[in-house]
Amino acid sequence: MWQLGEPAGRFFGAFTHALDAKGRLTLPARFRGAFGERCYLTPSQFEDPCLVVWRVDDFEAFVGGVRAEDWADPLERRRLRAWARQAFELEIDRLGRLMLPASHRELAHLDHDVLVHGAFGTVELWDPATWDAYQQEGRRGE
Repeated sequence: MWQLGEPAGRFFGAFTHALDAKGRLTLPARFRGAFGERCYLTPSQFEDPCLVVWRVDDFEAFVGGVRAEDWADPLERRRLRAWARQAFELEIDRLGRLMLPASHRELAHLDHDVLVHGAFGTVELWDPATWDAYQQEGRRGE
């Protein structure tokens, strides 16, 4: 499986932000400084029901950790392809907003409020109801 080295960005805390009418999300000011003018947006690399915002260098390091053996395994190759086809490079505008593609908003059930979580080396975007259900599953030991 993929290896994640030491990410340069460190993200902690949680914020609630709303998508605007165009599907843009403003990154919290606390997180914005670790990003330049670009980032990557992907589904969760762990197949959790959220989206992940990556610093460019951390995304490239993560992808660089994919080994030849990973591609040799047919199931892992299928998973890698599915994940990679949904990775988007996005611009961060001068107001700190990201345009979330409609397909990704649908994938993560993001329609208005978005929980923006620091997740050590990445930022995760969760639908509030999905997050609550995810937390409940963890409490039940599932």
